[in-house]
Amino acid sequence: MDCRTHRLQEGEKLYSVAMHNPDHIRELLKTWVTRTMPHTEDDVFIGELCFINKARRADLVHANGQLTAFEIKSAADSLSRWEGQQSAYLSCFDQVWLCCHSKHIEKAFDVTHRSVGILVVDDLGSIAVVRRAAHNKLRDKFTLTGLLWRSELDEICREYKVKTKSIMKIKEVRLEVAEALDWEPIRDKVLNRLKDRYSVSQNMSSKDTLSPLSSC
Repeated sequence: MDCRTHRLQEGEKLYSVAMHNPDHIRELLKTWVTRTMPHTEDDVFIGELCFINKARRADLVHANGQLTAFEIKSAADSLSRWEGQQSAYLSCFDQVWLCCHSKHIEKAFDVTHRSVGILVVDDLGSIAVVRRAAHNKLRDKFTLTGLLWRSELDEICREYKVKTKSIMKIKEVRLEVAEALDWEPIRDKVLNRLKDRYSVSQNMSSKDTLSPLSSC
């Protein structure tokens, strides 16, 4: 079991024992990601990103060279909805992580897909890697296209010469793109557009940035 722990220094602690709610865990996760994963000034974090026709919401997404999503389960949460949530996550993101309070860790192993990474957060402001995320083989291109606006779908169709008509509904265009292209060019388009929308220069807090993607 890989239990390498990243502990914040006392002066850096981002939440108190009395306040380990999802918002504080999200900030802790951002710090952990920037210290343990590739992250440049062009990469962005997106809080509460809606996907699958706004039916699902990812607690935190890291957009660098790939799309990495995190579901947060605090001590006050349960894992009762996690099995359905993770299926949605696995259809849309390159890597998926469950970040849960230590009280959930035993059940997390029982109900979490083997490709999903597991992080445990404790009451002292620490994150430990219990299991690293593996390559996600359940990704669905059509689901991924849902992160693009209609104008952006038209852009990628022009770039890759995917034939569509202006009278086509957005779902029809998404189907054409998903059928014609591999995952990587669609994902790269999504990455570029998400970075444009959620750049640090526009807003240091991605949670506060409003767009058709972030508002459910």
